[in-house]
Amino acid sequence: MSDIATEVGVSQPTVSAILNGSDSIKVSEATRIKVLNKARELGYALKQNIRHSNMHPRIALVVNSLNMHDPFINAVSAAKTRAWELDYLLVVFDYEEDEELRQAIFSEIKEDDYQGMIFASNTPKSIPPLDDAPPIPTVMLNCFCDVPSTITAVVAADFLGGYRATSHLISRNYRYIAMITGESWSESSIQRQKGYQQALVNADIPANLDWIVEGNWSVKQSYLETLRLLELTPRPEAIFCASDLMAVGCYQAIAKKGLTIPDDIAVMGYDNQLLASELTPGLSSIDLPYDEMGRKAVELICKVSPEEALPLIKIEGELYIREST
Repeated sequence: MSDIATEVGVSQPTVSAILNGSDSIKVSEATRIKVLNKARELGYALKQNIRHSNMHPRIALVVNSLNMHDPFINAVSAAKTRAWELDYLLVVFDYEEDEELRQAIFSEIKEDDYQGMIFASNTPKSIPPLDDAPPIPTVMLNCFCDVPSTITAVVAADFLGGYRATSHLISRNYRYIAMITGESWSESSIQRQKGYQQALVNADIPANLDWIVEGNWSVKQSYLETLRLLELTPRPEAIFCASDLMAVGCYQAIAKKGLTIPDDIAVMGYDNQLLASELTPGLSSIDLPYDEMGRKAVELICKVSPEEALPLIKIEGELYIREST
C-alpha cells in the first residue's frame, strides 16, 4: 500500500480505503481507478469481495462455544437484532475452544473490513489479554481480562443478583437460608455466593457453612444435596439455588420427602429460564440479563452508548417473584 500511495501520489489511508471498498474516505472516481490500476500493475492481490457503498458495515462476534440449548444464545440473538437496528450486520465465529482456529479467525477479521469485534464467552470467566486481537474497536462479552485492560467488558452483576435473591427471602421472614452453588471454580457461582453471604451479614443473620453445598449445576447433584440439607437440624426454611436447573433437583428432593413448596420450605432460583414459570409452583428467580448484555456490547462498538469509557460494565438482572417464595 505504501508503494501504491507513492506511485499515485495519495496517502496510504486513502489506498487502504479504496482497496477495501470502504467509504470512510471520500475520493474521486478517477483516483479510485488510478489506485486499482496501479495495484494490479504492481502485482497486488486484490480482494474479490470489495465492499461497496450499499453494503452494511459488519461487526464480528467471536465466541468460544455455542449451541442452541445454551442460554447464552439469547445474548447472540439480541446482539444480532440490535446490530441490524443500527444498520450493521453481525457475523458470528465459533472457535469451539480451539486456539488455532481462534487465531485463524482473528487473521480473517484483520484482513477483512470489520468495524469492530465482540469477543464473547458462553460462561462468565476471566481470560488472558487479547494481545493478538485485530486492531479494531473491541468489547468483551460475558468475560473480562485477568489483568488490567483497556478493553471494555460487559458482564452480569452476579454478586448483586445473589444479594437480591437472598434479600428477597429475608424480606419474606426466612432466616434459615441454605444455598446450592455451582462448581467452585465458576466465576458466576462465586459471585452469587458472595452476594448471598453479604445479604445475610447485612441482615445480621449468622451464616451456617453446613447450609452451603455444591450442586455443580446439575439436577441430580442438586437433588442429592437437597436431601442432605433436609436431614439437618434445624432444617433450612428456604433454599437458594444458583441456577433454575438445580432448582428442579431441589423440587424433586422436597417432593420425595413429602414436603410442599412454599408451605414447608421456599425455593429461589437464578437465570429465569423458561422452565422457571412452567414449574409447579412457579419458581421465583433472578433474570440472567443476556439480552441486555448482547445489546450493550453492540452499542459500545457502534458508539451509541454513553458508558464506553468504563473498563467494566455490570448488567443487573430483574427479580421475578413467583409462588415458590
